[in-house]
Amino acid sequence: MEDYLDQFHRLKDIFSEFRVTTRTQDKVDKQRKEIRRQRALVIERVAPSLQHRMRDNNRQEENHLCLDLVCGESHFNFIKMHLLTHFCDHIYQFGNIPMYSREIGELAHKMQIKERWR
Repeated sequence: MEDYLDQFHRLKDIFSEFRVTTRTQDKVDKQRKEIRRQRALVIERVAPSLQHRMRDNNRQEENHLCLDLVCGESHFNFIKMHLLTHFCDHIYQFGNIPMYSREIGELAHKMQIKERWR
């Protein structure tokens, strides 16, 4: 389990773009608009033959800046992720963790709720 957690923490940045909150997306949108506004002023002063190449380079740089902002704002610092780090120690100290097994919860649900309702 420890190996899996280490591997997850090494590779978790892949999921950062999917953990974007509305507030972070608003920041990205504002940043993107500001960058485009500034670059539009520069591009109109450049010769038309260079404008297309500059737009492509600017688009790539803009995407990198937005991705950096998303990665900086998105994180995996929440309680469920932290609790996983303690599971290995608890298993070594106390054995298996029956309170996290779904079987007990399903059995309790059946006996305590469904049969009483009937």
